[in-house]
Amino acid sequence: MKTDCSGDGSVGRSWGRRVAEIPTRRDASLCRRSPKGRSVIGPLVLAAALLAGCYCPWRAGAADQTADVVIGLLLPPEEAEGASLRRGVMLAVDHVNREPARKVRVVVRGRIGQWGADAVEAARMVLDDGAEGLIAPPNGAATHLALQVAGRTAVPVISLCADSSVSRTGVPWMVRIPPTTVEEARSLMAGLNAQARGPQRWAALVPDGRAGREISRDLREAAAAAHCKLDGTHEVSSNLTRFEAVVAQLVKARPDAALVWLDPVLAGRLARSLRDAGFAGTLAGPSRCNSPAFFASCSQASEGFVVPAIVLHEADEARLLSFQTDFRQRYGVEADLTAAEGYDAAVLLAHILRNNDPQSIPRSFPLAFSLPGASGDLSFDAEGNRKVVLRLLAARQGRFGPVGRDHEERTGAR
Repeated sequence: MKTDCSGDGSVGRSWGRRVAEIPTRRDASLCRRSPKGRSVIGPLVLAAALLAGCYCPWRAGAADQTADVVIGLLLPPEEAEGASLRRGVMLAVDHVNREPARKVRVVVRGRIGQWGADAVEAARMVLDDGAEGLIAPPNGAATHLALQVAGRTAVPVISLCADSSVSRTGVPWMVRIPPTTVEEARSLMAGLNAQARGPQRWAALVPDGRAGREISRDLREAAAAAHCKLDGTHEVSSNLTRFEAVVAQLVKARPDAALVWLDPVLAGRLARSLRDAGFAGTLAGPSRCNSPAFFASCSQASEGFVVPAIVLHEADEARLLSFQTDFRQRYGVEADLTAAEGYDAAVLLAHILRNNDPQSIPRSFPLAFSLPGASGDLSFDAEGNRKVVLRLLAARQGRFGPVGRDHEERTGAR
């Protein structure tokens, strides 16, 4: 499914890049190999190229510096925070198009129907719609598919996925906007464990399937780094099957604290059910739970729920407030963290594409500059991970605010 958000409904221009001009690295090859020697690039990506009517992903022709900059947003239908992400991206495009530079427009695609495939839609954005860069959602599977397309076409990817595996794919022209799951969980465990009588035994609630396995792996790594014990992880289905059983198992295990590593709505429901079932330990979750949707689903059970957050300085706070005001005025709802990160992804990608010739874009990575963003300063390390300093926030009366000074954990910029 494709949505063209340019306003005129026109299909994006195609643009070229010669194979010989694509930079290669031994430690970050375009087509990584599995231990058995098979290419990581799956058949879906090749099928996408065939569906687009072109086997070779690099089209001939010089870039037209007067044409619109086309950004592709991959948005699977099951993405829990899809509306916020899309709104944040569209607000960013509106803002950057006020500048005297090439206009930016967005093409939104996601699979449709039982036989649809996000890899096909990601490839179509590049090959059919002329997208010069992609924004990938928090969904880990969708981000990996976008990176497979990027590995074949050398288009840059800005990801909103916190899985640590995202920056280990060997695709050098990518960055991620949120901190990694390992960073956020480590800051929670170490920060709360530093308290007097802080939690020693932790449990975790994660999504089912591949997403849960990726998160569980990252949480175990974070627990080891924070010198805490993660007793076990409990998978929670998005359709809430075995919901009560999972809650009962965790309450019976009686850990000191539980990481509720789910999307904001589901995390809120789990937190409320755990409190209703008598769980008295600490509850904590990822930064994206700093969301109106979390409080709406959690109600009074949100009290004391802890999340990590990027430390913002005075100028950062002013930019965030300005973004939140503009978002509220445009959409009539409060912005959440995903909306701010989507906004930052679009602003960053527009900056990269406007200021580089298409053939030189891959060589502009790793990014050596920083930009001011709605979610804080946008600067990245050599692996594409965002450089951040984290602190802890606790829910009080329907909003998150700083915990006491003694409870704060600062990770330090990398």
